[in-house]
Amino acid sequence: MNEILELQSGQVAFISSLMAGFSFSIAIQIIRISRQHKLSPVCFSFFALAGFAFLIALYTDVSLNLRVLGTQDFSEDLLLEIRHIRNIATAFATSAFFLFTLSVGLVGWLISRLTGIISSLLALLTFAVLAYTRYFIIHLPL
Repeated sequence: MNEILELQSGQVAFISSLMAGFSFSIAIQIIRISRQHKLSPVCFSFFALAGFAFLIALYTDVSLNLRVLGTQDFSEDLLLEIRHIRNIATAFATSAFFLFTLSVGLVGWLISRLTGIISSLLALLTFAVLAYTRYFIIHLPL
């Protein structure tokens, strides 16, 4: 059980840390180019929020992993608590992915109208596939 928990937490933590870095890098790049576009503050805010949500998922998974390190016996109550905590991290990571996708769709508008339309359509398609997949994952008959 402990190996499975470490593997799952490690994967979420790795992806969250990577995506947080991307989100913050893009947010800082938007500030650096400092275009006077009305969507610049919105794009910056969305990328920053996505980065912070990824950091919450990262912190939660790493902290949980460190807390249960070395535990051999997992009672039912402990497993329920772990599941609850992992659900929090997963919810933040999932929300961050959706927000990141939305942000990428919006950032195209900073370049041109055509780029904005293309990035928005791609983001909308990605968003729909993510939502569709998430729906079926949540409703798995376990």
